[in-house]
Amino acid sequence: MKKKYAIIDTDSYAKEIRHAAAESLSENNTDNLDNYISIGQINNIIKTECLGLDDENRPILNDRTNEEIYEQIVVWIHNVGLAKLAAQGLIECAWDDTENQMVFWSGTSNG
Repeated sequence: MKKKYAIIDTDSYAKEIRHAAAESLSENNTDNLDNYISIGQINNIIKTECLGLDDENRPILNDRTNEEIYEQIVVWIHNVGLAKLAAQGLIECAWDDTENQMVFWSGTSNG
């Protein structure tokens, strides 16, 4: 039988899982993670991915849903990081119709 968990404090859970996701991408990152994904955005992911709510209106997770939430946050932070690099001109990007995905390459140096 798979274990299920009710999240008592979703904001604390969101902060912890966001920190873990960010650390998986960069161990020594000192950026403000709110600039990548907010606690409110993570709470929306939790609501979407949870198994349902308990009788006290708390989201219920199992290992699979916890992993899905974590992976979505990792991808979100990664994608925002790419967007920030592209906005700074450090990388270039374009849509590849053949691959049906965004592609990135090293930006041109201005120095």
